[in-house]
Amino acid sequence: MRKLVVVIMLLSLFFSLFPAIGQAASVTPKLYLNGKLLETLENPRIVDQSTLVPVRVVAEGLGYEVGWKQSDKRIDIQDASNLITLIVDSRSASVNGSTVQLDAAAMIINKVTMVPIRFVAESLGLQVYYDNPTKAVHLYKPADSSTGNGSNNGSGSGSENSSGSESSSGNGNSNTGNSSEGSNNNNTNPNVQGTLKSVQFDGLTSVMIDYDGTITPNKAFTLTSPDRIVLDLPNSAFASTFIPGQVVVDSHPTLTKIRYAVGPDSPTTLRVVLDLKTASSYNVSQQDGRIQIDVLDPAVVPPETTTPTTPGTGSGDKVYKVVIDAGHGGKDPGAKTAAGLYEKTFNLSIVLKVKELLDKEKRMQVTYTRTDDTYPTLQDRVDIANKLKADAFISIHANSFTATTNGTETYYNRADSKPFAQIMHKYLVKATGLKDNGVRFGDFKVIRETTMPAILLESGYLTNATDAKALFDSAVQSRIAAAIVSGLKEQLKLQ
Repeated sequence: MRKLVVVIMLLSLFFSLFPAIGQAASVTPKLYLNGKLLETLENPRIVDQSTLVPVRVVAEGLGYEVGWKQSDKRIDIQDASNLITLIVDSRSASVNGSTVQLDAAAMIINKVTMVPIRFVAESLGLQVYYDNPTKAVHLYKPADSSTGNGSNNGSGSGSENSSGSESSSGNGNSNTGNSSEGSNNNNTNPNVQGTLKSVQFDGLTSVMIDYDGTITPNKAFTLTSPDRIVLDLPNSAFASTFIPGQVVVDSHPTLTKIRYAVGPDSPTTLRVVLDLKTASSYNVSQQDGRIQIDVLDPAVVPPETTTPTTPGTGSGDKVYKVVIDAGHGGKDPGAKTAAGLYEKTFNLSIVLKVKELLDKEKRMQVTYTRTDDTYPTLQDRVDIANKLKADAFISIHANSFTATTNGTETYYNRADSKPFAQIMHKYLVKATGLKDNGVRFGDFKVIRETTMPAILLESGYLTNATDAKALFDSAVQSRIAAAIVSGLKEQLKLQ
């Protein structure tokens, strides 16, 4: 019963959505248990706005025994410690002696006993997710319960199965169930080595998948009609505090939704699906505890670029042209802290500290897009760098999103800028002392339309109290300025 209380609390909000499902009487949802499509004589069906599922195949799939008493049309579902009893055509049932009210009465359809999905979930200790795009009901055990010995089939190419959900085939990465350092020891299934903690969109281009333990994703693949990007996470389970669901995206040109649930091929493979308006290129990267999917805007065509100037070798007397941009300014304040401090002020403070250091450098000719509280347009900033035929461009910013989002990021747009971003990021993240969010693709005009190695720095999140306090600390700002100079000198090989 203890497990039932937890599940009921987690699912109370979810089940409020099920009446809407009942409005579409023509839809016959498919039923998945621990990631496996259940083959039954009767498919789940909708009756009086409640979704009914065949009780025997679900209960026996979880190791329960199912008994039938014809005289009073009673179904008994039991294991070593639990007894669940319900009567056909009755809206009440018994769970270990306690009466439970049902959304709809159990009924017999074509000799198959069907019960409301809410009752199945609450009584058998399941989590439930209804995936509307694929019209599928997913039932499975939480991460702290044994989910059986599923195998991982890998991925590499995708197809659609009869239910409309994504399926994959081919060979992919696989971690077998040997216990090792970094594995998720709280999960009783030996095949589970990592637990998924969160899935979120950063508001720009990136989907961030955070986890504990070890997760080695299979190769992502795409599907069409509609367009989707699919990433499978083998040997994985949801953390006990995180259930399947979706994130609606309204700030990206093509990405509309992120869905995550147990995969259709294995109870220990999780699937993340990115729904798109149109086919889009993407990059998948990984660092400790995080998998990142960058979804690129297909409408963005990088301009023809001039051949970048080859960085110096450390000898000679060549003077390199550098443009440093303090983001925002004037009428455009940028992000703001809870205390009312503006991003434009932070950006300018860093640039002025950088200027103090670079004024001493003899082999760099530095141009600043602004050194006061003015607002050059984005096109102005691009034009300054391109007309100078600069050797490097750096735009300095601080970020904003939610109060819990934090960390340091460095962005690039073109392939010739990524090495510069990687060099700069190692200095920047050390200087801020904040969470390392890595090097990311970014579709920002000032780094997209400039024609030299160009990067944009997001030192931290002003909407996060800890980050904001650090970024407006004078000592931290001095470290950031020194880090920018060090990264720039390494890029130009002037160290």
